[in-house]
Amino acid sequence: MEVSELKGYGLAVSDLEGNWSVEFKRKIKKISQRIIMVHLSASQKIKLMYFYIKEKQKALRLDLTVIRINRMTNKSFIQLQLDYICMFSALSKVLSMSEALEIMYSVMDATAGEAMYENTPTINEIKSLGDAMTTFRKYFEPLPEASRKAGCHRLAITESTENVLQIDITYCVWLELAKKMDIPEACLPNCYADDYAYPKYYQQLGISYSRSGTLAQGCKSCSLSFERIS
Repeated sequence: MEVSELKGYGLAVSDLEGNWSVEFKRKIKKISQRIIMVHLSASQKIKLMYFYIKEKQKALRLDLTVIRINRMTNKSFIQLQLDYICMFSALSKVLSMSEALEIMYSVMDATAGEAMYENTPTINEIKSLGDAMTTFRKYFEPLPEASRKAGCHRLAITESTENVLQIDITYCVWLELAKKMDIPEACLPNCYADDYAYPKYYQQLGISYSRSGTLAQGCKSCSLSFERIS
């Protein structure tokens, strides 16, 4: 197997998520709904559905011209992300913003790992190619251009050495869609999902993952660092 044959090679994250099977989307949604509903009373569940429908109607009226100017045309991805944002927004209206965030963090705890493996090569596939750090440096090479063409990220590989890989993201469509829905906080659980799932994945390959901050937190960029564990 070559690096170029690995799952997800040369594809933007938005296209990977947009290509999830109907069955996988249903599975993730079912898990998410179960976790959310546990935290709500009967009357709160009714309110949640009311606000969710209202948010869905709002989403249908969105002007996505700017998003599309940035080349984002993957309708399946947009629908998937807006559906999540609508649920988050509805939950924040039934409860508080802090409570909505905590519940969505719990959702990500339960789903982020499985979602990541849906998009990425297996640990054994990476190990079969030799040095994991070298493999990932090659694996990420086409990502900036793929992300630009897909309209999901503007990112640059700012460092790529034998022991360190640094990626800086200055535009994120996940955040931009949340802003369009007037609830940028909805992007925070997406960032949390990465920071929850990535360390466990990369540690198995002798690589540490860290992030100094995110656009959703008000930083100038999302700075992702991958370092060889000595």
